[in-house]
Amino acid sequence: MSRPHHITVCLVGFEKHKASPDPGDPSGFWLRAKVEDASPFVAAFNASPTVFHEFRIEQRVGKETRSSTLSAQIVKIEEGLETRVLIRPHPSYGEL
Repeated sequence: MSRPHHITVCLVGFEKHKASPDPGDPSGFWLRAKVEDASPFVAAFNASPTVFHEFRIEQRVGKETRSSTLSAQIVKIEEGLETRVLIRPHPSYGEL
């Protein structure tokens, strides 16, 4: 049995404010963040809701950490006990 993959996502420049994917909602690419870590996501959305932002994605598999970046637009934010952030990758994502 393989070990679970630990994935964290942050806005580039706000590495201390991380979120994790929320696989419980198939309607898009949702992130979950602690309220204290959500401020960069909320500020970016409020300042420029149509802009694509750079996100750093870190995936830990055992002792190895893989990093990549993703250009995505913050589409929706739901605030509560945890903050949920819906992001949509740039249309060029996945093109060869």
